[in-house]
Amino acid sequence: MTGFQKAFAPIDAPNDDFQSLFATHPSPMWVYDPGSLRFLIVNNAAADLYGYSRQDYARMTVLDIRPEQERKRMLDAVQARTDMERAERWTHLKANGETLEVLTYGRAVRFDGRDAILAIVQDRTEVNAAQRQVSDTRSMLDSIVDNLPVGVFVKDMEEDGRYILFNEACGVIVGHDPEGIIGQSDSIIFEEKQTAIFREQDSRALGAGTTISFEETMQRADGTPRILRTIKRALPAPDGGVPRYVLGISQDVTEERSVEARLAYMAMHDALTGLPNRASFADHIQREAPVATTENPLALLYLDVDHFKHINDSKGHAAGDALLCQVAGRLMQLVADGDLVARLGGDEFALLLRLERRENIERFAERLLRSLSAPFDLDGVDEHVTCSIGIALAPEHAEDDDVLMRNADLALYAAKESGRSTYRFYLPEMRLEAERRHMLTAELHEALLKGQFELHYQPIVQLDDDGLAGFEALIRWRHPVRGLVPPMEFIPIAEETGLIIQIGEWVLREACRAAAAWPDHLKIAVNLSVCQFRHNSLLATVVAVLDETGLRPERLEIEITESVFLADVEQSLPLLRALKELGIRIAIDDFGTGYSSFSYLRAFAFDKIKLDRSFVSGIETDPGNLAIVRAVVGIGSGFNATTLAEGIETEEQLRKLRAEGFSEVQGFLLGTPMQQAEAEALIHGGASPLLAATGS
Repeated sequence: MTGFQKAFAPIDAPNDDFQSLFATHPSPMWVYDPGSLRFLIVNNAAADLYGYSRQDYARMTVLDIRPEQERKRMLDAVQARTDMERAERWTHLKANGETLEVLTYGRAVRFDGRDAILAIVQDRTEVNAAQRQVSDTRSMLDSIVDNLPVGVFVKDMEEDGRYILFNEACGVIVGHDPEGIIGQSDSIIFEEKQTAIFREQDSRALGAGTTISFEETMQRADGTPRILRTIKRALPAPDGGVPRYVLGISQDVTEERSVEARLAYMAMHDALTGLPNRASFADHIQREAPVATTENPLALLYLDVDHFKHINDSKGHAAGDALLCQVAGRLMQLVADGDLVARLGGDEFALLLRLERRENIERFAERLLRSLSAPFDLDGVDEHVTCSIGIALAPEHAEDDDVLMRNADLALYAAKESGRSTYRFYLPEMRLEAERRHMLTAELHEALLKGQFELHYQPIVQLDDDGLAGFEALIRWRHPVRGLVPPMEFIPIAEETGLIIQIGEWVLREACRAAAAWPDHLKIAVNLSVCQFRHNSLLATVVAVLDETGLRPERLEIEITESVFLADVEQSLPLLRALKELGIRIAIDDFGTGYSSFSYLRAFAFDKIKLDRSFVSGIETDPGNLAIVRAVVGIGSGFNATTLAEGIETEEQLRKLRAEGFSEVQGFLLGTPMQQAEAEALIHGGASPLLAATGS
């Protein structure tokens, strides 16, 4: 026997077989004295589990293997014998200070002739840890399910579809307390119609063997509609049998669908006016145009607000926006249900009307013109505008939507060319004219590349000495097929396409190069387009041309029309002042034909006023024209500006203009536009154009 066994040599000790079984039993065991609580004997498994030596156990009591908080409970248990004949859960201490969770079973025995207690220990540390992990996992999963932002529910289909799981999100979606849902079926919670829908879905999920998904609108408990996106799936039975449970996941997508609807609306509607936009209009006409018939025709009207840019420039974009909104409102008041009014962008609108007879369309267009001619209230100020309308009919003018839109656009262009504030129906010749303009545009590009442009020079005579004051440079296009093309045929197209910038620069450079070789007292007049004034490079171009050609600035006269001011007065005035500071002379051309010439004379000190030829042509017989001539002379004198009358064709016109005190004149009587060689021959010949014209 070992020393430990000798120390505990039993009285009436168990037989050797028992001791051997006790010592080698895999379950930790010991025998202790219920009075002194000292260990009497400890088996190998207990010694290994707790880590105490045999000498330690000889000095220890059963209280020493328990934490402080467990010792009173142990004393109470020993005294009351509550730890006997049944398993008790305890926390024990190992020799290294670690705790372990155990399940002990006590039984009264006789040891060494005295009463003792046999304790059998089962280490539950790992089992309890595993159980806690399972419990924690289940708790975590429950928490996750409860806190998911989507609704999760499970129904027991063998129990009338009663809910066995219904998370918080589900409760929020349907407007019910989740705790009140558990154990209930749909018929208790929802209306009969909704219940029938849910049951049909559940049946499909059970029979499908896969996930089903759908989107639906349902009523919450408070009556508000919500849009749900739901998926349902039958949970497989553990034994492979018939599924019993249906899992559902629902997401409230009401706000998402609302945002999508709003974005879809914004994508198809104009943000300013609320009208359908170009994309919506294109979709609509693509559907409607092909199905239009003679019995059920379709009228497409394109509408532009005339001179809308002037409103923006003079009153600001806020006023322009207000005007467009009021235009949209008046258009909507005129159309019938089923007709479409759209804003295509800027000041352009489109109307699709179901009007069977052409005269009805004409009457509608006239009503539209009258409606928009009434004053608009822009921040308390009445503003008058007009509009231009182009009309194309389906199927009369086109059956294809693209062709119909092109034809309406051509008709709108024709209305603008006709003086605006009117309407035009599409005509086939408009297409031919468009093709001609397109061809002419291509030929203009080629003309620039091949140098087909040339300048002609018309003499300007000063009346104080009847001498030559200079020339006005006038562009001509020597077309290889059509011959000499006058500017009125190609300049408008050059302005539309932007080619006028390059053409105008060429004119300026060629005119200054020619004039630089003339006597110093002769000036060269060059017309500038409103498009050139809108271009930021104009000032730099003029400076570069003067430097390149060596022409003194005071010998260059730049002629502009009042449209320069109408285009953008805030840009035009600083540019004109900068040109004048260089020493360049500025003339206002076609005076009297614009909107408010006098206001521009106040805004800028012009060096020359050119009276339009329309006021000269009737000067011999029309007292009104003569009065205007006299007024212009007075204006020129008052503003210290040179006055020039153009379009002189008769000696009587010349005589009257001289008598009224005009400074300069030009016209066919004095000389038609001539090529550079002829102009230089006139210069070097020394003869006065005036003397040659009158035969004096």
